[in-house]
Amino acid sequence: MQARFLPFLFLAALAVMPCIAQAVLQDEIQVYDDEINAKGESSLEMHINSTPRGVQNPSYPGEVMNNNGLRVTPELAYGLGHDLEAGLYISYVNYDNKFQYAATKLRMKWLPMREEKGDSFFAGANLELANVQPQFDESRYNAEIRFIIGKHIDEWLISFNPIVDMPLSQPYVHQAPYFSTGTRISREVMADLALGVEYYSNLKQVNQPINYQNTQQLGFLMMYYDGKPISFQAGVGKGFSNSTDSLTLKAILSIPLP
Repeated sequence: MQARFLPFLFLAALAVMPCIAQAVLQDEIQVYDDEINAKGESSLEMHINSTPRGVQNPSYPGEVMNNNGLRVTPELAYGLGHDLEAGLYISYVNYDNKFQYAATKLRMKWLPMREEKGDSFFAGANLELANVQPQFDESRYNAEIRFIIGKHIDEWLISFNPIVDMPLSQPYVHQAPYFSTGTRISREVMADLALGVEYYSNLKQVNQPINYQNTQQLGFLMMYYDGKPISFQAGVGKGFSNSTDSLTLKAILSIPLP
């Protein structure tokens, strides 16, 4: 077995450990694909999403809901080489007419398989550690493992992210895993411009029966622009279950760095 696959197997083993809970803070709505910074390359993304119409019943006392909220999260990333990229998020939420600090997150993306290297598809994983304020998540410290797999087919891009979230705070570390997915299908319609759809499905704890209306099901119509002066993606999302926000708007701006 090639050595470059050993970390991937280690992350896969972590993903099946029964010690996970779902993070609540909606600071990033994104399907990861094969983009990764080269060694020494840095980037800045601004994640913005808002919820004009959302769920209003909190799941625990003191929870800040998405409804009528605006979330802004700058993300710095740096290419380490050897198929690795490090990232830092600092999340803010506009709630009650003022911006509040919400969370700090560190991540490491590993993408050993890429079509540009001659592989038939791209694959990897992203590991994220988070320190979240209690009004946005019952568990203060959390980890997320997001697997990445996809393929370019002519003008089409298909990417799929199975996602597992793990609490690192008591008393949640002994709960069963929460599992969710993110899927993107898009097509380039002209140079630097693609249109597509994204779908996010949160199936709750893996040891519980699935009740569709109690899961989160969110679909987006998307536009992706990869030109100058600023690349961006933007979309309008609709919820398809009682537990999902009815209307969500999102955008990700890629700001050039020297």
